[in-house]
Amino acid sequence: MPGVDPLLEEAIAASLAMGGLAALITLLYWLLTGLSPWPFLILAEAAGFGTGIAVLSIASPRRRR
Repeated sequence: MPGVDPLLEEAIAASLAMGGLAALITLLYWLLTGLSPWPFLILAEAAGFGTGIAVLSIASPRRRR
């Protein structure tokens, strides 16, 4: 993506990673327990989503252009 701030690129990648991880955890919980993950697990993931994005985007290695 030309002209895009590197921190924004990292935030987008972190959002995709956190979304995939949240979906995987929710699906595994549902398949292994047979219980609906709503509301406790999904709301807990939503609360940690922002923190996860911040940590992943700030802690990722920087690329020089």
